[in-house]
Formats: sequence, C-alpha cells, structure tokens
Amino acid sequence: MGRCHRLMGPLLGVMVLAMVCGCEPPRTYSVPPAYYYVVPTTTYLRSCASYADECYIIAQVFSGDRVLVLDRNDYNWARVQLDRSGVVGWIPGDLISPSPVPTAFYVAWSNVYLRECSDYNCRSLELLYRGDRVDKIDQDYRGWWRIRSAKSGIIGWIPAAAVSPRPGPPYYYVAVNGLSLRAGPSTSYRILTTMSLNNRVELLGANAAGWSQIRDLRTNIIGWAASRYLESFPVSAPRHVPRKTRTPAREKEPEPQEKPAAPRAM
Repeated sequence: MGRCHRLMGPLLGVMVLAMVCGCEPPRTYSVPPAYYYVVPTTTYLRSCASYADECYIIAQVFSGDRVLVLDRNDYNWARVQLDRSGVVGWIPGDLISPSPVPTAFYVAWSNVYLRECSDYNCRSLELLYRGDRVDKIDQDYRGWWRIRSAKSGIIGWIPAAAVSPRPGPPYYYVAVNGLSLRAGPSTSYRILTTMSLNNRVELLGANAAGWSQIRDLRTNIIGWAASRYLESFPVSAPRHVPRKTRTPAREKEPEPQEKPAAPRAM
C-alpha cells in the first residue's frame, strides 16, 4: 500500500506537467534573416500568429511582395518585415516562397481599365479582359501595379487584386459567418442571399469604395459584398465583425409655453 502511495505522487506530477505543456502557446524561434516572396494575389499581415479575432490585420500584401523573415513558430507562421514599407507582422508560412514569383500575370476580373496613374480617377488607357496577359513592372504602397499589356504594349496601372499568376477566374472565400450578397455596392441595396463561412466565390470586379462584385458558386447568384470580409484562402475561424452601435435618441426639448395674454385695459 505504501509503495502505491509513493508511485502516485510522481505520476500525478507527470500528468499535471503534461496538461500544462498542452496549454502552452506555440514556441517561437529565431531564424537567420532571409528574403521570401508573397505567393497569393492578395493576403494580409496580422498582429499575431493566428486567424483569431485578437490577431487583427495590420497590412495588406500582394503577390510578389518581398518580405524579410525574422521568426517562425511551431504552427508554421512566420514573423516578417514587409520590404516596401517596413511593417512587421505574421503570415502563414505556406503563403511565402523563397523564389521570386513570375513577372507574367493574367487579368482575373471580367474586365478592368489600364490607367495612366494608380487611382480609379486616373485617365483610362485600355480596357483589359479576363485572360489578357500583363507583365509586372512596379508597384506602389496602396496596392496598385504598374504593368505592360502584352497585347498592345501600353504601360499603365491596375489594382493588384485584378491580376492572378494563372489564367482563369480568381476564387475567394467568405471569412465571416453570414455575409450578405447585395444587389449593389452599398448596404442600402437589397440582400440577394446570405453566404456562410468559407463559401467559395468567384471575384468579378471591385470598386474604390471597398466592395467586390462576386458570383456565389453555391447558388450562381451575382452580387456585391464588402471586400474586407473575403480571403484568398479558407479560414479556420470567422473574422470578427464590429457591431453597429445605436446612437441614443435625443430627448425632446420641452416646447416653450405660451405666455398668458396681458389683461386688456378696460
């Protein structure tokens, strides 16, 4: 009996230690700094190594962006420094490559204008269609690429989200629970359908106000959704959606009371 009691103590200690180790966060370890390149057309750097709500988005990155890898962790996330802006954040290790991405890309939207400068208000130079090949020359910090149209040789600017390394439609995934697909690019338009987490959609276009025109592949309905709730790969947890706060109703000011009429002189 005494021997059993003597064995129970170390056994309980081992069990407690195993439970504590199982709850520890992933170990982060330093690596020799090395340059890598972002693979997806569009993705994000996060404040910590997770898709959870507390790991908020700190920067948007695009295919071909060069990053300096600073650390990695046991879950294959990498802490990187974005070369063009110096911003530091976390990105899944599967989304970066040690080899530069090719300079040849293809238009992924149904159509997009090649513009004189990097803004939707700039003069249009050429209308490009899905599948048109373009060669990347440069990019700016706002997510626009300077490209050369292969079919005309014209050089101009288009949004980075409008191109893909491969010909064909770009597919995105709903990153929230219950995303409304609307008839137009605003919350004032009627809801056509509601899409679930990780529903795959086809990106048809986008506007400067942060709305994307998409096709819901489950229902084949075409409509508009907020671009910030779409990801270029499936997510493991839904992104946090801020709740709308109602402004308190203003109390009505008391109406001024009429003064009693002055007695008339007799």
